[in-house]
Amino acid sequence: MFLHIVTPCSRPENLHCIAKSICIPAQHYKWWVVFDMDHLPAQSLIPDNCEPHVHRDSASQAGHAQRNYALDRIHAGHVYMNDDDTAMHAQLWSHVHALHHDFISFKQNDVHGNLRLEGTHDKMYVGGMDSHNFIVSRHMIEDTRWEHWAYDADGRFAQCMHNKLKTNSAFTAMYIPEVLSVYNALSDRPHHGLMG
Repeated sequence: MFLHIVTPCSRPENLHCIAKSICIPAQHYKWWVVFDMDHLPAQSLIPDNCEPHVHRDSASQAGHAQRNYALDRIHAGHVYMNDDDTAMHAQLWSHVHALHHDFISFKQNDVHGNLRLEGTHDKMYVGGMDSHNFIVSRHMIEDTRWEHWAYDADGRFAQCMHNKLKTNSAFTAMYIPEVLSVYNALSDRPHHGLMG
């Protein structure tokens, strides 16, 4: 798998922590950090392993215009949305690196270690999925984009992918019954298992 990690960013102070959590061989990923700013922040805040971009859209909610900016520039591989308040789970890559499915989902905990989302394919709707408890192939995404005006665009996007799975047998899905995502993992209370 080649994984495009997309981080819409308005909190650059978290980026070095996220950078340390990416336990993926360099040849297997590209980390797109799209700043919701007028210009790049101080160079000291930008990790060496990311590709920084700037994109502003005053109509956008929760970084969705920045997600779409990256999607417009990604043409192959798989895409994982990792927010700027979330470190990547230490076990994510080991569970997904050999998979070729178009839609891969997994469980998500909150920062206290409680199960937040099951991530099962029957939950692919608003309220059932979060931006970082699924991975999608660029091939499956096609011209679908995040509804930049909607706070709950992650569930809407997942629902679009679910509809594609139902109507096109060429697309495949895989559910991993493991916690591989922690919601708002860089909030006050750290959670065991985030960093490698």
